[in-house]
Amino acid sequence: MAQNSNIDEKKLLLELSQGSELAFTTIYNQYKNSVYSTALRITKSKILSEEAVQDIFLKIWQNKENLIAIDNFENYIYIISRNHLFNSIKKIARETNIITEINPKDTSFIDTDSNIKDEQYTTILNQIVEQLPPQQQKVYNMAKRDGLSHQKIGEDLGISTETVKKHMAQALKFIRHKISPYMNLFMSFTIFLKI
Repeated sequence: MAQNSNIDEKKLLLELSQGSELAFTTIYNQYKNSVYSTALRITKSKILSEEAVQDIFLKIWQNKENLIAIDNFENYIYIISRNHLFNSIKKIARETNIITEINPKDTSFIDTDSNIKDEQYTTILNQIVEQLPPQQQKVYNMAKRDGLSHQKIGEDLGISTETVKKHMAQALKFIRHKISPYMNLFMSFTIFLKI
């Protein structure tokens, strides 16, 4: 029986590697719960775990051509899930300088990773910024991305400096709230590293 299911899975992975959406849906339905469980065990957050499932399966779809070489898909998906989650934690933590606040001396595990571009963090931050109301989003981007002063933003948008400050404060509060689960993740990750 195990032999048959192994053959079936190989066939599915072959079809998926050739772009079959049906094969992808079958694989997704078969493994989404175990990916979710792994994510929940690491993140302790239902929302982050649901997002991780989407990200991980998107990654699988994007790399579908390589799946034909995979012998044990269950191990493969566990490893990419774990790596995805821990990479998210490390990159976000490094970007927000929380490492130096926790333990300025213990950054050796980050140094090895410091040359990697922070794509994961940027993606997450951009997704959060995109959830802001249009005016807050505009103010935030003008301040953070373009480096404009509150006064200059107010002039450009035809609003008072006080209104700019209010929009910025609300935007930052929202972003901090949305990104805080990742900070908690980092705390558990540093504990994991010391085990």
